[in-house]
Amino acid sequence: MVTPPRYPEDMGVEKPRGLSPSSFSAFKDCPLAFRFSYLDRLPQPPSAAASKGTLVHRALELLMLRDAPARTIPNALTDLDRARTELARHPDFSELDLTVDEWDRFHADAEVLVRKYFELEDPTTIVPIGLELRLAATIGTVQLRGIIDRLELDPDGELVVTDYKTGSVPGEKYEIKRLAGVHMYAAMVQHVLGKRPVRVQLLYLSKPEAIITTPSDQSITGVMRKTDALWSAIGRACERDDFRPSTGPLCNWCAYKPYCPAYGGDPLQAAELLGPGQMIEPTLPLATTSA
Repeated sequence: MVTPPRYPEDMGVEKPRGLSPSSFSAFKDCPLAFRFSYLDRLPQPPSAAASKGTLVHRALELLMLRDAPARTIPNALTDLDRARTELARHPDFSELDLTVDEWDRFHADAEVLVRKYFELEDPTTIVPIGLELRLAATIGTVQLRGIIDRLELDPDGELVVTDYKTGSVPGEKYEIKRLAGVHMYAAMVQHVLGKRPVRVQLLYLSKPEAIITTPSDQSITGVMRKTDALWSAIGRACERDDFRPSTGPLCNWCAYKPYCPAYGGDPLQAAELLGPGQMIEPTLPLATTSA
């Protein structure tokens, strides 16, 4: 058993006022990494995969801002170029340590993802009513906030939540986990707009493949019950300052691994990530830079 890391004051930490669906998932995956990222606000070096996702999300946002007939592949590639220019100075791009060849692959992969989007749906048929839509809602004891990639109306005027994914399609076990997040977004939409979406969908651009589900009272209630339990667990962890690491295959890609006691690291030394005299506030999970 790994001994929970303790901090000098050993007096607990302040519970966050609200979290996103992604942050709840992060706590479930690894409480220590959750603390580093969402409570201590320790920065992580940018990754090519995450930055590529940000770039493609912005390109598709720009595409959806066009009039429906103009949502074509050539215009989507133009929007990708515009997104690349907009984001060039952002630290997630300017601080990427890539060779010339790696940058070429980065941009080529982004173009492939944008092109594959058109294999999933006809964008000229989409009626978006919210793009990169920020929502906040208190549901039961859980305070949720987050950003929906796309909220739209279907041909019958019903609400649909769409989330773009630029990573690989998950296996069945992880598919259920990913759908839990969009069910939380469905609950937020219902709370804020007074109407439950008839469909939530994850558009995996890399394959491409769409994972679609229909929210119901039962599904939303079940997800929110689990989220409420996680919210309580986060509260207890904050009170006790007890954030234990949970190891797994993803540890090899975790920026906090050198400070993890499961691998011989010292959590107290993670504060050096802030740099001398600097406090870096990371952006909300799922957020992308908007014009």
